[in-house]
Amino acid sequence: MKYSLKKWMLLLVVAMFAPGLIFGDIYLGVFPNPVVHAQSVSPKSHAQKIIDGLAAIYPSDVLPTYVLTENDPLYVTAATTGSRNQDDFNILYYAEDKPIEINDLAVNNLTPIAAFQKSTYDTEQHAADAVQQVLDLQGQKVDLGYGITGYMQGAAGSSYLNWQEGNWSLVVQASNIDNEDPVPLAKEIVTYLEEIYLPAPTSVGQITLRVTPTGNYKDNTVIWQDGNIVYKVSHYDAMHAVIMAGSITNPTEQ
Repeated sequence: MKYSLKKWMLLLVVAMFAPGLIFGDIYLGVFPNPVVHAQSVSPKSHAQKIIDGLAAIYPSDVLPTYVLTENDPLYVTAATTGSRNQDDFNILYYAEDKPIEINDLAVNNLTPIAAFQKSTYDTEQHAADAVQQVLDLQGQKVDLGYGITGYMQGAAGSSYLNWQEGNWSLVVQASNIDNEDPVPLAKEIVTYLEEIYLPAPTSVGQITLRVTPTGNYKDNTVIWQDGNIVYKVSHYDAMHAVIMAGSITNPTEQ
């Protein structure tokens, strides 16, 4: 088979820039490098990897297993203060649209949705004091169900609904300006706690919640004393702060 000089030049160009192309009845036999496609990671398997990774970093503590709400992006990740100090550490949790490894530098530009913190004190009394329990059972009585009574008070544009369950003191804050009602959230929590037990405080525990999320994970906290240790769960969503704490004693798949 004969080709003119012009065709040979064209074939040479094709061979350089499009290897593997069949031109006419001549195969330019240059095989391209194989393309390896990254295997997709499901949110569930990635979440388990994050949970297992955190457990390996802090093997002496039982950590939350359920962090994301149903409205969050699908992939959970976390940043930690490291494994060197097992007595005092902090874990920040993030919700993203793609899988990110623990302590990846990418989280520096992300906004946390939740946190878990451990603080160790020299005595049990100092730990109990650090919880800063608020027990204010005065005001208008509210039936929260299951034989539990809440007490409603108003101050400075907000309403506060307080109640007690065992060693736990709970308060829900609602904005009067925005016509918020703390009762539905309080009843939802009471119902949840009939089925799921939170970690048992040695002497004091405090749950402080806001009705409407602001996006700040520090708005809602569940904090309790365990001997001379204080643990704290924080979440931008009030109900999920309680659920996240509940996943410590009742492990739940993310």
